[in-house]
Amino acid sequence: MGLRIPPIKVKYLIENPNVIREIMNLIEEVKKEPTKFPRKLIYLAGGWPQDPPPPLIKKIMTNIVEDEEKFLRTVQYGPTRGLTETLEAIVLYEEEMFNRRISEENIFMGNGSTELTFSLLNTILDDDSEIILTRPHYLNYLRQIILATNPSIKIKYWDLVQDYEYDPSLDKLQNLITNKTSLILLTSPGNPDAQILSDETYKGIIEIAKDKGIFVVTDIAYRGFWYYRKPQYFSKDIEENEIIICTFSKELRIPGLRIAYILTNNKEILRRLEVIEQTINLCPNNFSQKIIAELLGNKENIKIVSEFIEKGRLLYKRISEFTYENIKNLEGIYTLKPEAGFYVFFNHEKIERNSKKFCGDLLLKKQVALAPGYDFGLDGWTRLSFSSAVLNPEIIKEGIARINEFITEEKQIKEILE
Repeated sequence: MGLRIPPIKVKYLIENPNVIREIMNLIEEVKKEPTKFPRKLIYLAGGWPQDPPPPLIKKIMTNIVEDEEKFLRTVQYGPTRGLTETLEAIVLYEEEMFNRRISEENIFMGNGSTELTFSLLNTILDDDSEIILTRPHYLNYLRQIILATNPSIKIKYWDLVQDYEYDPSLDKLQNLITNKTSLILLTSPGNPDAQILSDETYKGIIEIAKDKGIFVVTDIAYRGFWYYRKPQYFSKDIEENEIIICTFSKELRIPGLRIAYILTNNKEILRRLEVIEQTINLCPNNFSQKIIAELLGNKENIKIVSEFIEKGRLLYKRISEFTYENIKNLEGIYTLKPEAGFYVFFNHEKIERNSKKFCGDLLLKKQVALAPGYDFGLDGWTRLSFSSAVLNPEIIKEGIARINEFITEEKQIKEILE
């Protein structure tokens, strides 16, 4: 008797794995066999910070472990929506850091924004729902939508890039909406495009969605890394149909602690989240929550964190400009200038239309790892992440030099074949 075929959702995920996680497997393989490639691998694919978190976090962690009462609090079950002291700390943090006034009732804690996004999709979507996803979009969204519903769910794409320019059109968004549309899912600052929706556009999205009775979920994971203009929607009052996903992974450099939260004033969404998280996860990680409670529970600490985030913002801005200036004039390349985040998103259709082939050949021939735009919904484009080398920009420079070598050689091959 043969093995049973995997369920259709799992089959889809197996056939369409997360490219970043697959590349992480490759990195581990290279660590085990460093001689596998002729040159040292330059990894510019992953979107996580490599610079260390605030030193205060290490002190707080030590204090928690050494304080018997605090330590016991971290190893016990906690409330599904989050520890009281953590919720209180986030209220203070949002007000002091972002000038956003909320209450504890607006917050729902979780083990990272990935988990919270999946739970949110389960609260909002039915199998016959329609969802509007931007193009490009964060690569995990599509997999999460399918896992929360089914592979045949109707997904409509709102194109943010028109003729190589970042140009979101509200008219085009409105034309996508039907009476089955349940949700518009946004990331701003963007991943992979590193662009920021203007306040006017964001306001228009919320108004269109409110008029149609549609939820807008906005992931603001990169809010600490704006470079030229700070959006007002980082601070505005939250609308009834608006849900904000926040994470400490990027702004505090602690992705491994898996701690994030949702902001909403919709009581029905909060209740649905609670019963879903009770089933999936019971409660968020108490140790991570306790760290956040101690770190952000007073204004003195928040001031230290604020200075850390601002210093980091300026560092990443400098490296984003350095990366952009080094890549923008490569032959056959068109590059979006990053406004925020960790990425430079560039078009290479004149060299190779298939972004998976472009990235695969680049990795094999020049040992530079990038993330293909195909996985973000936009083939012909590729994402270069400078976050892994923010403390050593020479790695970025060397990586781009190898990309230039690759482009030159590919052009020569095409000329010979023609």
